Amino acid sequence: MGKKKACQDVRVLRPLDAVETRLYGWVEEVVLTQPSLVGGDSLPEFRRNYPLMEDIGAEGDYVLEAAGSSDRVPFRADEDGPHFLWVYQELSTRLRMRLPFSDFQRDVMTRCRVAASQLHLNG
Repeated sequence: MGKKKACQDVRVLRPLDAVETRLYGWVEEVVLTQPSLVGGDSLPEFRRNYPLMEDIGAEGDYVLEAAGSSDRVPFRADEDGPHFLWVYQELSTRLRMRLPFSDFQRDVMTRCRVAASQLHLNG
């Protein structure tokens, strides 16, 4: 028997719908069409290695979820839906930022006119 080839991630770009184009026309198309590579099965390990909250006891007040196949980081919550914030994993893994943001972090993001969902190392 030959060796079994390892599965490779396949990225399937999907077309933007009219609402996404209207609301998120300012976002590069590749960001809106490329699905997340992080799956829900990797979240327990992620939580162990990269706590999201400054106060570990407060983590129970929040829900950590992987983005769905049609979710994108720039997407915002519906007015009548639950409040959420999509961020790139680099926010925790490489930038080591924790929630809630400090006054200094909020002031810098406000001054630079960036949202937490825009924080990415190659941004």
